[in-house]
Amino acid sequence: MSLVTPKVLDLILLAQSGKDPAQEQSQESPETVAVTLKRLVLGRRCALHVHRTMKSKTELLDGAVAIGDGNAILTVVLFLIATLNKKLVYELLSSRLIALNHYISFLQNEGKITELTDLLTMLGRSPDAAMAHFQHAVKTQGNNVDGLLRKVTNILANHFNQPGVDAHQTKMVDAYVKLLEWQKLANLPELSNRSALQCLAYTCSRHWTEGAGAAMSPLTLGQRQQISPLQFDWVVLNVHAKSGKWDILESLFTKKDWLGRSTVSSHVPAQCLLRRLSELGASSRLMAACLAKLPSADERLALALNYKVHCVVIQTYAKQKDRLALTNYKMTLNPQSEEYILAENTLRDPSIKWKN
Repeated sequence: MSLVTPKVLDLILLAQSGKDPAQEQSQESPETVAVTLKRLVLGRRCALHVHRTMKSKTELLDGAVAIGDGNAILTVVLFLIATLNKKLVYELLSSRLIALNHYISFLQNEGKITELTDLLTMLGRSPDAAMAHFQHAVKTQGNNVDGLLRKVTNILANHFNQPGVDAHQTKMVDAYVKLLEWQKLANLPELSNRSALQCLAYTCSRHWTEGAGAAMSPLTLGQRQQISPLQFDWVVLNVHAKSGKWDILESLFTKKDWLGRSTVSSHVPAQCLLRRLSELGASSRLMAACLAKLPSADERLALALNYKVHCVVIQTYAKQKDRLALTNYKMTLNPQSEEYILAENTLRDPSIKWKN
């Protein structure tokens, strides 16, 4: 229900007309338009057909827009579509963006793709019309990969080669065609309507050992769909960690530097990687290797403290020659634990020249 009172509705319409209702002599007075709008806003039945003149219909549209009631706006627009030339209605809507957007949303929700694309094309929005065709095909085709592939291929050829269509959108639809071709080749119902990253997760889980060039290989799919290295690493991390295959992750992500120290080599930013590894229950060894990638000792220490990677905390305090900090940290550890013993042995190391 609208919060606009009948009196306010009258004032809106009168302000728009710029006329004194007592002097208005036309067959359809401003009050008639106001009463119709009141009934629309209140959800009551009204006789839209009494508004026959262009002036009255335009006032109805402008009044509905001024009130801001979506149902009233859409009702008036549909009335205009039914009683006026469509081109004329589109011209009216082109200068009334609120009403235009309501009508576009209505066409999208109702799946009226022909009316929607005709409207967008007439408004000079061919790129939006092309995307509307694509989105409608994806939404309505269901699990029929072969049928969707034919439709999207035709849409790509007929609607995305027009002037003004965004090159990024064309590239996106082309990539989707390639994904559908791969899904058709895979012929697995569980992959229908799945994104490229979901398909990658499937191949990582079921076909990890297949080499590049094999159709179901994660590497092949990643290259085919131009999945970024960061996205690839993120999917691999989550798939194998959730299935407890930490040996795969360690062999994939950890490398030895020239001093023989293990560091993590991943396209995922170090802090983001640390947070996710912690959430997934990674070993201290893998967490330590990830921390070793950080160039800043202060940042490395702060994150090691946060994620309780004790060996890195102990090593960092030793490098800083901060005996007091290490002693205090040792007191927070469980006695006789591996990290407690490491802290004790480090404190007794005669080669360290402690600063305090």
